[in-house]
Amino acid sequence: MPPKSHQSEYTILAVLGLVTVAALLWMARAGLLREQREGRPGVRTTHSANDDGLLIGYTLCERLGLPVERSNRMLISKELEGVGAVFLIDPLVPVGAAESEDLGLWVARGGVLVTTEVLPGLSPALRTLAKDSPSSPHRPAHPRGEGRFVKVPEEARTLPVARDVATAYFETDAVFRPDRADANTPASGMEPLFTEDRGVRIAQWRVGRGRVLLLSDSSFLANANIAEGDNALLAVNLVSYAQAQAQPTRIVFNEFHFGAGGFGRGIGALGVLLFTTSPGWAVLALTAAGILFLIYQGRQFGPRRDLGRQRRRSKLEYVQAVGATYRAAGAHRLTLRLLYTWFRPQLTSRTGLAAGAPNQLVARELARYGRSRAADYERILDGCDRLLARPAISARQLTGAVAQLARIEKEVLHGSGNGNRPGR
Repeated sequence: MPPKSHQSEYTILAVLGLVTVAALLWMARAGLLREQREGRPGVRTTHSANDDGLLIGYTLCERLGLPVERSNRMLISKELEGVGAVFLIDPLVPVGAAESEDLGLWVARGGVLVTTEVLPGLSPALRTLAKDSPSSPHRPAHPRGEGRFVKVPEEARTLPVARDVATAYFETDAVFRPDRADANTPASGMEPLFTEDRGVRIAQWRVGRGRVLLLSDSSFLANANIAEGDNALLAVNLVSYAQAQAQPTRIVFNEFHFGAGGFGRGIGALGVLLFTTSPGWAVLALTAAGILFLIYQGRQFGPRRDLGRQRRRSKLEYVQAVGATYRAAGAHRLTLRLLYTWFRPQLTSRTGLAAGAPNQLVARELARYGRSRAADYERILDGCDRLLARPAISARQLTGAVAQLARIEKEVLHGSGNGNRPGR
């Protein structure tokens, strides 16, 4: 059992814990507390572990040794140097005209662009496809969980991306239909890479020495769907094919067009983790509870320091100041008498003796509390009595007597002697 003096502290901690848990449960039920790493659902970022994110597929490629990496920069010529393939999947931030132009030049030099967006300036065939392809093919046509499994025909399993893929799961019906003459004639330059019974799901266009790989639906890459059917194999085939066609083989997943500034490092990343994840909320709750408890305890931080005795101003200093006035006028004997008349009753009262107690007895009691011997104290008191018996006292004699009385006052009345305080 804890001591009774601490029972109230444990009670307060328990109450704080219950209040914190209740608040977190209420926030979770009200939808105010959601665990999400990218800050919003429906985003195909490789940082996200949500259903719509691509973190699992990206990690799978890393585990298989594919040279994948992330880029938080714009797709301009300077940032595309040394990059072989770029994945631009369902961007939230539109690709600017300058980026589109630089991408076109980069693809023409041998780059591979894997995207769900038909960008202007890449190829006339793609501009035609943009007019007649299904509206926003990468946007889900069905509520989550109501997609469909598709079978890959035997004759289509020899396509580069479809190898060893028997079934795949997609959330939409968007395809590039072969019967659309304006989008699938030889003049259009479309080459199927993955098809199912209804049409082409992944196709490529040659642009100069490079290629553009267009996805009609990217949902097979999502975390929630990559384990469905042969989606994981389809995703690895797609990345491997892009690497095989690219020179150099460096593969980049673009994060800039998801607002990549939200995925910084240091304090920014720590803030995101604290306020958007369950462990972060737990850390904040425990921190708040600890701070409240410390405030309740009145805790002061810093090294432990012993209590120091604050020296008060000596009353003898006041008496000396008054005596200094008389001494300035040459009244040395009067000065000593004023000091000694005030000082000796202070000694006898502190030692518990009568006011008229002899010096020998007073000195013996003083020796119990001071640092000097009884004989020294007796000599000082007897010396003051002898000086007061004289008709005149010199300034030197007055100064010496006052210094001796000040020493006794410091050692005994001020408590800086041997530690035995009077009255114990």
